[in-house]
Amino acid sequence: MVAEFTTDLIENRPWLDDQTTGVPGMPGNGRAARKLGRRAVVIGAGIGGLSAAGVLAQHFERVEVLERDRLDTSVASRSGTPQDRHPHGLLAGGLRALDQIFPGFKRDLSAVGAVPVSFAREVQFERPDVGALPKRDFGISVLCATRPLIELVLRRRAEAVANITLRPASRVTGIVPSGGGAGASGVQFVNGSGRSETLYTDLVVDASGRGAPTLTLLDALGWDRPQMTEIGVDISYATAVVEIPRDATAEWKAVLTMPDPPHLALHAVLVPTEDGRWIIAIADHSATSWIETWDAFLEASRSLITPTVYNALRYAEPPEGIRHYRFPVSTWKHFERLPRLPYSVLPVADAFCRFNPIHGQGMSSAAQQACLLQDVLDRTAVDPDPIAVVQAGFMAEVASVLETPWIMSTSADLAFPQTRGQRPDNFAEAREFEAALFHAAVADPVVHRAIIEVAQLLQSHHRLQEPDIMRRIEAASALQAAA
Repeated sequence: MVAEFTTDLIENRPWLDDQTTGVPGMPGNGRAARKLGRRAVVIGAGIGGLSAAGVLAQHFERVEVLERDRLDTSVASRSGTPQDRHPHGLLAGGLRALDQIFPGFKRDLSAVGAVPVSFAREVQFERPDVGALPKRDFGISVLCATRPLIELVLRRRAEAVANITLRPASRVTGIVPSGGGAGASGVQFVNGSGRSETLYTDLVVDASGRGAPTLTLLDALGWDRPQMTEIGVDISYATAVVEIPRDATAEWKAVLTMPDPPHLALHAVLVPTEDGRWIIAIADHSATSWIETWDAFLEASRSLITPTVYNALRYAEPPEGIRHYRFPVSTWKHFERLPRLPYSVLPVADAFCRFNPIHGQGMSSAAQQACLLQDVLDRTAVDPDPIAVVQAGFMAEVASVLETPWIMSTSADLAFPQTRGQRPDNFAEAREFEAALFHAAVADPVVHRAIIEVAQLLQSHHRLQEPDIMRRIEAASALQAAA
């Protein structure tokens, strides 16, 4: 019944931007921008593709989004995002980015039931070394919802833009090389009727997930593929969805329970969803078997570093089943290091960098990459060859968007000895610094806030090593040593 209600609300409300943005339905700042070309094609209608489409709509006469899945008009999972039936996190930085691209997105997501959660006042964040962090109000909130609902709201916003066209059931078969052999002239795909079509375009944004169209084009041109950094996490997780018990605690809305490497590989995420439920994932590194039953799920929750999740679930009604997902490797394809990209081709989101999804960074990173693209487009619109300048500008700056979530997630993953990948030379010192940072956060709200802002992708990871934070860490360490 809740799903039907939210679907009805989505389908019958006016999907327009805030009145202050100018043209109804127009993303971004609502001002008409100089058009850089007649058509841009986006491969993939996930978070990255839809975000990019919203940005491109301000600069191209037409934006066409090709998506291999059929797209439901209601809240539903799709095969192109096999992990969408597990917990997802739209971090504060990602929520801000989507609201910048589609003003009013935050309002719309809230209107269909997404649950506001304040960091750190309403989050039980647990680490083995310090226990639960204090619950402080930093004025930082997120909206918790299922991935299918987030995508549907974003898709509706994109569909409301007059010059964006979504083409579902369109399987891309390749990027068409240009006549000069140094770029792309179009995208070839098989439509829902099984016929092959070609869309000729001025720009191709590859948000396909694995970047196969761009990689295949590089092969066809005889150019080198990008170098890759891979972190073999071999993580698997089991997910349960339960009704929130009527007597649930009021002390928190969400729980993040960290593992204790190398001794304990289990960790858990519990967040509320739009339909009055909790969605809970218990993750394990290098697990040899699945958690198959509710009893086994409860038993696993008892093995976490605290009993918080177990105590929350032990009186809940058993779910219909346990869902599973396995993620082998985080991958950063270093397109930014290539001497050149095929002209008019731009890989983004998962096509560029795939994060371990248990850390909840993928959607937010994709949205922030789209914001970077927006900034670069706005700066280069008057250049005689804006496409080349946009490519160069995006590639020059994209690492600054990716490095904070990449460093945070891979540092956590590399703490397990079985994780495959090269550890930095100063990895042991970095782990010691992290421990000192969280010990300081317990006593010092300024350090605590800095951690939250970085984790929510509101600040760069460099914030944690600024002089004022370092002084506070040293002071907290001195107090701890004297105690």
